[in-house]
Amino acid sequence: MNLDFRTSYWDDPKALSAFKVFAHKIHGLDFEEFEARGYWDSRYTPFSLFEGDTVIANVCIYSLDAVIDGRSTKVAQISGVGTLPEYRHKGLGRKLTEVALEWASEDHEGVFLFSNPEALVFYEKLGFSAVQEYVERTAAPSLPKRDGATLLDPDRHEDLSKIYQYAKHRSPVSQEFGVMNAKLVMFHVLHGLRRCVLELPDLQCLVMSEREGGVLKIYDIIGAQMPGFNDIYPYLADDAHEVVEFHFFADQLGLEQRNRRRLIGNNLFVRGAFLIENPVFPYTARA
Repeated sequence: MNLDFRTSYWDDPKALSAFKVFAHKIHGLDFEEFEARGYWDSRYTPFSLFEGDTVIANVCIYSLDAVIDGRSTKVAQISGVGTLPEYRHKGLGRKLTEVALEWASEDHEGVFLFSNPEALVFYEKLGFSAVQEYVERTAAPSLPKRDGATLLDPDRHEDLSKIYQYAKHRSPVSQEFGVMNAKLVMFHVLHGLRRCVLELPDLQCLVMSEREGGVLKIYDIIGAQMPGFNDIYPYLADDAHEVVEFHFFADQLGLEQRNRRRLIGNNLFVRGAFLIENPVFPYTARA
């Protein structure tokens, strides 16, 4: 095989296009709108093998600013991993992952990833440890409803720009573990959370949430300052709510009681020093 290793090539339109084709083949991801809207992120670093103009194997490292136990740091997330079927079982993915991990070890406190079941043994051999993941919960409070929440529409340029400005100037959602990366937030806004972004102008924040049965799931709260939960909830209140579930550590919301529910199936792995006990990984930190 005549393979060419390349990294940090987003400034090459032809190579970037080849990566997007690869990502769609392997993961079904369509990055066209994300790039066209101006949110492609140079901190998402590829480590790729090309054969001619085709990406045949890849690992990406997303460098993320984070807060852990109240201190600022950086963590790395592995994503975009894959090899085209005809090139598998040749050790290419392992070699790329080793190169990416060596690069990340220079200035990141640790590395995390979410694995498919078939790759569990692979990551264990590379020094990753499986970690049980949780979400936090509290009973829905009895508070009077309040008007003033506005559903933002990412299809409107003004709304999308407003969301991005909030994300750029956010404070960490948690002091236990929070991640600040505005462009990664925008990826979620343009994909799974597209119809879930509420602006609360009175509190100068965004809340990303949806209801599933009697559970109100809050995926992120974005603002320059974090309001308390009792200030936020009246704008979201619904008689059908029995439980509120937070997909991040809810330590800054002033909750009197919170418990945890185990998440099954995400296959969280971590490597390095930041082994957070019973972690609640921020939803919008997942690449």
